[in-house]
Amino acid sequence: MRSKLTRLAGGAVVALAIFFATPLSYFYGLPLLEPAQPRPADVIVLMSSGLIRDRWLTPDAAQRTLGALSLYRDGFAPRIISSGSLLFRGEDQAAVQADWLRRAGVPSEAILIERRSSRTYHSAVEVARLMRERGWRSAVVVTSELDVPRVRLVFRKLGVPVSFLAVPEFRSPRGPLYLSTGYAFAYHATYEYAALLLYKCKGWI
Repeated sequence: MRSKLTRLAGGAVVALAIFFATPLSYFYGLPLLEPAQPRPADVIVLMSSGLIRDRWLTPDAAQRTLGALSLYRDGFAPRIISSGSLLFRGEDQAAVQADWLRRAGVPSEAILIERRSSRTYHSAVEVARLMRERGWRSAVVVTSELDVPRVRLVFRKLGVPVSFLAVPEFRSPRGPLYLSTGYAFAYHATYEYAALLLYKCKGWI
């Protein structure tokens, strides 16, 4: 019995190693990589993605912030909503993103900070509320590429027309090995699949 369990455990470890270390993990998450083309809109929505500490954004959040800055400079919209914070943990990501945007030359009056939300769904709800209050009818949303399907469905449920700038997180496979990226890609993809199921059950999408 013990020998059989050992073989099963060994086989599972080998299977996981093959999955995480090869392009299999990429193809597992591939259905989440929807086409995303930003379009001119009334407002740019910058979805938050965490802090490392103090005033330092995570690499993903920094990339999103750069994406929002690029859209602003390219004239896609005259204003930006920086949305989402974890104030209960003392993390105000929305404010830090806004500070980075100001330091890059975006005027303070062109930035609106939304810090009431702490998860994607509530960010979309708060953004929709702010847009209704100000008469803004369309948005171009900046988020990570694997997040696009879930965020698109949430805004669709809320009746807000959106397009997307999908910020890349991971390189696509360039050979038979995917060692540096496979686990992270598969982890995020699994999170998104589970979140889509949860959001559907809650009636959010």
